[in-house]
Order: sequence, then C-alpha cells, then structure tokens
Amino acid sequence: MGGRLNCMLFVIDTLRADHLGCYGYFRDTSPNIDRLAREGVLFKDSHATAIPTGPGFSSIITGLSPIHHHYYLTPWNLPNLIDFDDSIPTLPELIQDKIGGYTTAAFDNLINFSSHMDHLVRGFEFYINVTRTSSPIHHHLRGDQVNRRLIPWLREHKDENFFVFVHYWDPHTPYNQPPEFREVFSHEPGSLEDLEIREAPAGYCYVPGWGKVDEIWEPEPEEGKPTIDLYDGEIRFVDHLLGEVIETLDSIGLAERTVVLVTSDHGEQLGQHGLYDHRGLHESVVHVPLIIWGPSVLPTGRIVEGYVQQADIAPTILYLLGLEEEALQVFDGVNLIPVIEGEKAAKEEMFIEDHEQRAYVRGKWKYIRNYFERTEELYNLERDPMEVLNLAYEEKEVTEKMREELSRWVREGLKGRSDPMWVQVARWAERWAKTFGRDFPDLKPRPTIIRGLDG
Repeated sequence: MGGRLNCMLFVIDTLRADHLGCYGYFRDTSPNIDRLAREGVLFKDSHATAIPTGPGFSSIITGLSPIHHHYYLTPWNLPNLIDFDDSIPTLPELIQDKIGGYTTAAFDNLINFSSHMDHLVRGFEFYINVTRTSSPIHHHLRGDQVNRRLIPWLREHKDENFFVFVHYWDPHTPYNQPPEFREVFSHEPGSLEDLEIREAPAGYCYVPGWGKVDEIWEPEPEEGKPTIDLYDGEIRFVDHLLGEVIETLDSIGLAERTVVLVTSDHGEQLGQHGLYDHRGLHESVVHVPLIIWGPSVLPTGRIVEGYVQQADIAPTILYLLGLEEEALQVFDGVNLIPVIEGEKAAKEEMFIEDHEQRAYVRGKWKYIRNYFERTEELYNLERDPMEVLNLAYEEKEVTEKMREELSRWVREGLKGRSDPMWVQVARWAERWAKTFGRDFPDLKPRPTIIRGLDG
C-alpha cells in the first residue's frame, strides 16, 4: 500500500465518540461522519494519547506520548511555557523530508496561544491562521470561517499532491453555531421520554453519552449554562461542514485518491463526574473517534476493535503516503494499516496522560493515578461504563498490579530523567503566581517536586 494519495486530517475539537451515530448515539448528530464510517474504517476503541488540546495535538503530529515529547500543559495565557522537544520532527516535516513531493497545509489557529505552539506550524508550506489575530479568542473560531478558506484552497491546489490538516473548534464552548443548528435538539429537563435508557451490569441506569440517570446535566434555560442540546447541535454543525468538504473533493475529482481521517483531541465531561469541561481521564474525555475513509485503498464498513490512540495517526499517514514500515519504528504509535487488514491485532493495553494524571487500561480494568492529589481510581469498564464506582480500595490486588504496570511504563519512558510532567507543572504554577499575584486555583508552586509519586 502507499503511492501518491492525498491525505486530509480533520481534528474536531472536544468531540466525544459516544455522541456520534456511528458509535451508537441515539441522536442523529452526525450523518456525514456516519457515512464516512460506513464507507471506511471505524476504530471502536480509539482513545486519546494525551489531553487536553496542546498535548493531544502534539501526540497526533509526532506519534509520541508526552513522556517523550514533553508537552503536558496548554498555557494559553502565559508566554514561553511550552517544553516541547524541538529536536522531534513533526508529521508535515517528515512528509516533506522523508517522502517529498507533497504540498502541506494547515487550517488552524493554535499559534494564537500566548505560549505559541510553533511546533504545530513547522513543516507546513501553508499555515492559514483563519482568525488573523493574535488575540486569545482561538476557541471562538467557527468552522464555517475555516471552510471559507479551506474549500477555495482545495480547488486551487487540486492538481498537486497534498497533506492538509484541518482543525475545527466546534463543538468546543462557547457554542456559537448558526441559529439553524442551535435548535436541532431539544430536551425537556426532568423528562426521560426522549432519551435512551440502559442498565449497567453494576446495577444503575444511565443515558449513553449523558451519564447516570440521576446525575444528568440539565440546567434550566434561564440559567444561561451550556447544555447537551447545544453541544449536539454543534456536532451537527461541524458534521455539515465536513460534508461540504467531502462534496468538494468529489466535485473536483479527488475523492477517489484522497484519504480522510476524522478524530478529536479530547471529549467533554458534559456534567459527568461533577464537571462540564475536559478535565480528568474518564472515558467521557479520552474516548475519541477515529475514522479513516479512503475509497480506493481501504475496506468498506470495517469496524476495528481493540485499543488505538492518537499516537498511531502519524505513522499510519506516513505509511499511506509511501514511507516504508521499517522507518516507522521510532514512534510510540503504530501503523494501523496491518490492523485494518487483519494482519495484526490492535493493542490490549494503553497509557494516557494529562498534566497531573496518568491512566493505564488493560482489558476491562482502568486505573487512574493523580500524581498531584495522590489519589487512585480503578474502574471495571464492562460493569461500570459511566465510571462511577471507584474500586481502587476494594479490588486491592488489581489496583496494585495496575499501579506497578503504570510505574514500570513511566520508569522506562523517563530513562532516569526527571518527570517532565512535574517540571512543567512547577514552572507553570510558579509563573502563574508571579504574573497574576495569586496561586492557580488547582495548583501551587512546588518546584522541588519533579519526580512525582514514583520519585
């Protein structure tokens, strides 16, 4: 496999897998994405390598975990605080240097963060910052603004081989979609009639994508809080935008030789675990979609089970565009084409990171360790899909085994170095206190603690 294919990588910010029809959601949020899944390959158990946006994007374009690329935080309002290892080549750089002959373009605005993510610009011949401003309003950018620049670019460059990276902020807050997408879904608080109710083996009832029935996020309209209705409307909006791009590829004769990947950097709690944001390593945040559509080179309607992650995207794209398998051994991630073709099984375990937690998942068990709060969580995902029953102190033998495996992975990744998670957190907390004259709400300067719980 390989050859002169085009490739488009769509990263849809804050998109939960379980809010898409192709992943079993009960609402019609994603007809175009569902079509790509039917005509392509869907990875049922796709997960983030790292969250939130900065670390996640960094893992996508490097094929590495943060323990190796060193980027753990997204300090959007503090300058010069990114510890990304600049010796690491990025996906577009590798396409340019190792394959060649490709025009590379990005439609994104993460460079607007005060700690400019310049590693997300490297290797792109065209970096189109759609906001055209340095103001920190990055997440207010609407996807139709992206398409107004993207679609003409595709028409102009249709005779070239290209790799295009597209970042849609929708469905990230503030939920500023056009009016026609604000009222697509309407749930009456307190009613269960329009929801799908399931019973977990652990004995509680839940709504897929919403949480336990008695803990559903249902603010009254007058409260002015974000709602799941608006979140789902945002998904329908960005799905419409993706459909516009696929139609464009078809109209200019590129659909048959373009591979399209759709994924996300992270999900959203939507009120689960008492949060409405993307903190925590629960499934609501780390279970993200991954769909690969390539009519001329990939099977149709294939569903792949087993764990895959963001770090697998870069080696997979490089292989599709012509790089040999032997050159892909430098990544934490793996080339997924042999997995798609049934020559190789997906992973049975995975590791996930954020700036204060790491998770280890194997089979039905998921272990989360908070290095800052010094807490542990253990969930049986088969019996407790909403992760509400922490078994860390009940299943002590399992907890100990999972803790040991996570610690082993960390030690092997560090190779005797200080833990970059703690180095970066300490720098950020100290800078925050100096800049704003107060401690960050969740962190306090602790620069002497650089090895974490395992140090």
